[in-house]
Amino acid sequence: MQVKRVARADLDKTYCCISEVPESYGWVKSLPESRKWFETNLGKAVEGYHLLDGEKVVGLIYYAMSEKGLVSYEIEPNVACIYCTELLRPYLHKGYGKLMFDHMKSDLKKQGVKGIIVTASDFKEWMHYELFLKQSFKTIIEHAPFKTMYFPLNKENIRVKVLSVNYTSSNDKVEVTLFKNFFCPVGAYMYHLIKKVAQGFGDEVKIVEIEATRETMQKYGTAEPLFNGKIKLFGPAKEEDVKKVIQEEIDNFKRQTQDA
Repeated sequence: MQVKRVARADLDKTYCCISEVPESYGWVKSLPESRKWFETNLGKAVEGYHLLDGEKVVGLIYYAMSEKGLVSYEIEPNVACIYCTELLRPYLHKGYGKLMFDHMKSDLKKQGVKGIIVTASDFKEWMHYELFLKQSFKTIIEHAPFKTMYFPLNKENIRVKVLSVNYTSSNDKVEVTLFKNFFCPVGAYMYHLIKKVAQGFGDEVKIVEIEATRETMQKYGTAEPLFNGKIKLFGPAKEEDVKKVIQEEIDNFKRQTQDA
C-alpha cells in the first residue's frame, strides 16, 4: 500500500468511489464530466492524494488551498481545504484511512501549509464528523448539520468564517439557481437532474445558471443548488424529491402573490 499525490497521469483513476456505485445510478454517467473538471482545475482549484493497492486506487483525499479553492469560507491563505475523502469498503477499518491522512499531514507540513480544514457533516454516509475525529481534527465551528473541523500543521489557530448564503432570487417567478461545479459526480448528476425537472414546470420556473468559481463562491456563499435562494436539498436526491421542492416553492409563490 502506498500514497501518492494525484498527477495528470492519474486522471483516468480519479473518483475510485464511483466503482462501488451500481451502474444504474446516474452518478456513474457523470463521471466523465467530473474527470474533465479535475483535469482542467488540477493544481488550481483541486489537488489530491490517492491510496494505491498495487496499481489500483482504493482511497482518495481531494482538496484545494484556501486561496484557490471553491469553499464557502472567509479564510486566511495557505490552509488546505478538504473537499472529500473516500476509502473503498474492503479497505475500511484496517488503518488505511490513517495511512492516507498521515501522509497528507506530513507532506503538507513539509510544504509549510498552516493546517487542514474540512466541512464535516452529521450524516453518517457523507463526510461524517467522526471520521475526522479519528484523524485528530477538532471542531472549531458548529453550523448544523455541519461542523467545520481543523487539524493544525504549522499554525495552531487560523482565522476562518463560514459564509452564509447570500443570493437574492427573482421576484417575478420561482427561481432555480444552478452553479456549474462538476467537481463531484453526484453534484454533476444533480445539476442535470434539477435542470431537467425545473424545465418540466415550463414558464412557472426561471432557471439561472452560474459558473462556480472562487469569486462566485465568495460572493454568494455557496455552490449548492438554490430554490428561491434557499438550499433545500443536500447531496443526491430522487427526481420526485426535486419535483416536490419546486412545487412547494410554486405553491408558496402563488399564495404570496394572492396575499399581496
